[in-house]
Formats: sequence, structure tokens, C-alpha cells
Amino acid sequence: MRTLLYKYKSLSNLSLIILLLVIFNLLSSNFFFRIDLSSDQIHSLSPHTKSLLLNLDEIISADVYLEGDFPAEIEKLKKALSEKLDEFKAYGGENFKFNFINLDEDSKLSKEFKNQVYKDGLDYSDVLISRDSKQEVVRIWPGILLRMGDAAAIPIQLLQKGKFPISQMIINQFNDQLEYNIIMGINKLLNPETKRIKFLRGHGELDNADAWIIRDQLIKYYDVDTIRIKQLKSKYYNESIDVSNYKYDSLINNKVDSINISKRIIPIFDEKGNPNKNAKRFITRSFQNKEISNSMKNPLKISEDLDVLKETDLLIIAKPRFSFSEKELFIIDQYIMKGGKIIWLVDMLDVQELDLIDTNITYANPIKHELQQFLFKYGARFNVNMVNDARCSPVMREDGLGRIPNWYFYPLLHLDQPSKFLNNVGPIKTRYVCSVDTVGENNLKKTPLLNTSSEFKVLRQTSVNYQNLFNYNPRNFDIDPQSPIPVCGWLFEGVFKSNYENRSVSKDFNKFISNPLVKFKTKSKPTKMVFIGDGDIIRNDFIKTNNQIKPVLLSFESADYGTENFFPRYGNGTFFQNIVDELLDKGELIPLRSKMNMPRLLTKESFNQRSFWQIINIALPLLLIIIFGLVNQYLRRKKYE
Repeated sequence: MRTLLYKYKSLSNLSLIILLLVIFNLLSSNFFFRIDLSSDQIHSLSPHTKSLLLNLDEIISADVYLEGDFPAEIEKLKKALSEKLDEFKAYGGENFKFNFINLDEDSKLSKEFKNQVYKDGLDYSDVLISRDSKQEVVRIWPGILLRMGDAAAIPIQLLQKGKFPISQMIINQFNDQLEYNIIMGINKLLNPETKRIKFLRGHGELDNADAWIIRDQLIKYYDVDTIRIKQLKSKYYNESIDVSNYKYDSLINNKVDSINISKRIIPIFDEKGNPNKNAKRFITRSFQNKEISNSMKNPLKISEDLDVLKETDLLIIAKPRFSFSEKELFIIDQYIMKGGKIIWLVDMLDVQELDLIDTNITYANPIKHELQQFLFKYGARFNVNMVNDARCSPVMREDGLGRIPNWYFYPLLHLDQPSKFLNNVGPIKTRYVCSVDTVGENNLKKTPLLNTSSEFKVLRQTSVNYQNLFNYNPRNFDIDPQSPIPVCGWLFEGVFKSNYENRSVSKDFNKFISNPLVKFKTKSKPTKMVFIGDGDIIRNDFIKTNNQIKPVLLSFESADYGTENFFPRYGNGTFFQNIVDELLDKGELIPLRSKMNMPRLLTKESFNQRSFWQIINIALPLLLIIIFGLVNQYLRRKKYE
């Protein structure tokens, strides 16, 4: 009787458990939820993404081409993508649909399908997978085409194009970037109008090659171009194109191997003896810039249009080295008064490192762009100094004698307080950066963006050499604990006063301003500007590989190329994209980008406790199993006593 009662009780418990599981499955199929135990919810959709999906008015369909029978490494990518789309579907409901499409399913139509997908903006990736000392190449189409009604399809490339080995780092980056990439595609679909970013030219600013990487990142989401306020008339601009092409053709016809541009040797032919396509654009652009510079010296060949910045949503002024004309400054000022937004990346001292190839020493000399007084009126004082920091990056010596691990002139900046612009972002590499102070009225909202560490040293006009590192290291000098830590970057928001209000100018220029057609404004609309004391913060280095010159990603250190330390470590690109989004009123994208950047590193205190945690990880599971076994044995004995 006791045995029968025990069996009945066991069957009742089993039936109850099965019933609860069925009820749980029914509920979970109708109600979506996910528990994210990470401190900053990096594995959950952001509130902005959820809100956008919940409020979709039209049906968005996603054609996904990462489909097929793949090795385990690629299956991880496919599974992560499928799970993320399931999450999008849970919030988008009937207004968000997705479909996985295998382009190789029909061998007869496969080529045609792939050509069409390529025309729509997606590209394939050749993934290298190692198996038993052999490499297998697997071609995949890691992309999505988003469609809505009759609108053109929006391509989303989820992996880089070309051939590369798969790694855990690439898998992690793929996973971390999924939400951001898909949301950017949906935003393009819902808001096809693209904001316009212009890089200013004409004063020795960074050229397209120097800013190649950041332009490539921005151009995915914005309309990016260059602009000159003082412009060459069309006739002479076209002549500069013809002359630059003629000079390049002359190099090809005369079989010239290489050319020295800005003290960099640029190969004209590749290793097969064919013209180097990557170098052609750089060389012709260099020739054209020289022709334009020569023509700009002739006032009869130039024009200064007051409305030249009218079609610009954001102006980037990166590392100007030459002075601006009075009319150029006035046009910039009135652009600000009309609500225009500007990022100022300004050096105050110039150091020619290339001089160290032939000499032991070079000097930091003031740059004569004459912007200090102009920017002072807007509340930012760029100090004529350089800030050295014990927390710094390495440099490769220009004289070819190796690498210096701590080049104190290259501070790694951060911020001592929480900042949405730097959340989960690596340190910001700078070069010969100056400090920036705030001055003037307090009617503007002024937010610090970047500062040095507490181990800093401020230098003014100084010499620079590779031998005297002791005198450049801030740790070798007493630092006044009362000295404020230098701030090197600011965001200003509010209403700005015109530089030309009550300003003493020449009679002719005053007459020009007073002309009713000019429509001179003394106060701006509410707007934003960023001031950073380093023009190189978005400048990419170049490396020579396979007889080709290639730009280095901003997150990598070029001095470590070819070593095991060549991996992502800096946050320059992400930080700059964050402030661009902020200025262009797309701040909701910043938290999404913060999910997909630098790996989480242990603090020094946690690292020192690694032995303790290793013992816990090994011993604790074994201890729990032993305790469970003893308790189970005790209960069983007690039951049958």
C-alpha cells in the first residue's frame, strides 16, 4: 500500500511538472522576454530600437542572404543573426518580416541572383577557415536588403568585403554590430534624406588621404564631400584636372617607378608592373591640389560666395595651417549665426617629425592660421602649448631606428567623468595636442569631452628629439596637485554671438557688412560646436604591404604593424562618429554604437586576484557536486529508515 501510494504521488508530481512546462511554453510563445544579466544591458535592444519597431506604420521586409550549409564558425554568425532578427520581429510584429534566402539553392539561376544582389549594393566575403593545417575558402553573402513599399532597397553589409581569416574577434564584432547596422538601415529606409557633411579645404587642412578612414566610416550614413569657401572659378578648376591627368600619364609613359609626395614614397606600379590603381587617385589629387594652390594666388581666378555653406549641415575644419581671409571668416561666422554646426580640430604648434630623418632635433613652432582670437569670441581659448602625458602611445622613429614604446607627445585622452561619447570606447590617441580653456559668458552649455591623465606636463615652444625622453616624461617632475587637469576637447551648445558684432574692421569691410543684401546677423540660432586641440585625431597612418600603400584603421597602432600587438586599441573613430551624430541630432545612435566597441578589460585590482578566481572556478563546482552527493545520500537513507 505504501509503495502504491508512493508511485501515485510520483506520477502526480510528474504530471504537474509536465503541465507547468506546457503552460510555460504556451505563454512564452505568445509573450517575448529575455533576461540580460550584463551591467549595461549590451545584449538587449535599446529603448530607441524597441520604440522604433513598436511604432512602425508600414511593413519592412528583410531579405537575408547568409544562408546555406556552412562550417561551424560561419554557423555562429548565422545563428546570431537569426536570433537578433527574431528579437526585432518580437517588437515589430507584423510590420517586420524577414526571410533567409540561399543564393546557391538553384544552380541554374544562382549567378543571375548574385549579380542582382551585387547591383543592389551587397558584396560577398571569402572567409578563410583553417582545418588540419589546410585552409578552406568559403564564399558567403553576409548582408541584408531592407525593403518597404516602392522605396529602393537599402543594403546592409554585415561583414567586410574581400578575403580574410575568421576569428573569434570577428565573430564578436559581427554580433555586437548587428543591432546598430540594422537600425541604421531602417533609419535610411524611413528617412531617405541624408545629412550633408563638408570637410573644409584651402588652408592646408587634412586631405582626403589623411582622413581616408573616417570619411569611409561617415560616408556609409551621410553625404560627405569637401568644400572651399574661396573657390576656383570653374574654368580654372577644370584646367587643374586636365593638368593633373596629363602629369600622371607622363609618369606612366616614362615608366617612373615611384614619386615622393609629402616626403612619402608612393609606388606608381604594382608588383606585376601594372599601374597602381590605389595610388592613381592619390597622385592625381596631389597634382591637382598643387595646381589649385597656384591658381588661388591669383585674385582674378577665385570667387567667395556668401551662400557657399548653405547646403552644409556640418562643417569639419581639421588641422588648418594657413590663415583665412577676412571674408572667409565672415562667411563661417554667418554660417554659425544661421544655425550651422562646426567641429574645430585645431593644432597650435607644428612639429615636423620628418625633419628627424636627417637631424637629431626639430622644434615646435606656432602655426599661423590666426584662429585663436576668432575662436576666443565663441568662448574657446586654444592655448599655444603641447601637453605631454605619461599615459601615451608609441611611435615609429622616422630615422628608421625602431620603435619608441612611450612617446609622451602622443597622449591617450579620456574623461574623468561618465560620458555617453566615451562609453565602452577605447582611449583617444592624440599627437602634439594643446589644452583648450573656456572663456566668456556662461549662457552656453559647455561639456568637457577629453582630458589628460593626472600625470601630465605642459610644454610651450620646445625642441623635440628621440634621445631626450627623460625631460619629456611627466613622472620625472613634481606635479602641483592643485593644478587642474588639462581639458583638450569641449562641446558648446546654445546661442552664439557674432564675431563681427562691434568689431573693428576696415572701412571697406564695414561697408560690405552694412550692405542690406548681406543680411548680417549678430546672434545665432540655437546650435552646437565642438572644439578639440588636435588636428590629427582623425588622421590615419599609412603602411606599405605587398608593395601597396594602405591606410591604417584609426583603432590600430601603425607602430605595432607586423607584431602580435597589432589589434584594435584606440577609440578615435567611434568617438568622432559619436560627436558627429550628436551634432546632427542623431544622438539616439550613440548608445547603440557603445555596445560594439572595445573588449572589456580587467581592472588592475581584479587582475591581481586572478589566482583566487581561478581556484574558485575549479574548486567551487567540485565542492557543490560533493555537497549535493552527500545531501542526496543522507536523504535517501533517511527516507528508507
